[in-house]
Amino acid sequence: MDPAEFKAKYGVTKPPLDTPELVFHCQVGRRGAVATDKAQKLGYTHARNYAGAYKEWSEREGK
Repeated sequence: MDPAEFKAKYGVTKPPLDTPELVFHCQVGRRGAVATDKAQKLGYTHARNYAGAYKEWSEREGK
């Protein structure tokens, strides 16, 4: 997807392939891992998955 189309669809600037911090997450962890894998295959070399997902993060925030 070209940058203009990305901006129109998502309302944010498309990150460059060498973005130093591109972190994916989901509710439990599985979809975040799938998204990270796909981003890496598309050339986002620094893409990472927050393996603990939202569930872990929200439990930490509640303490």
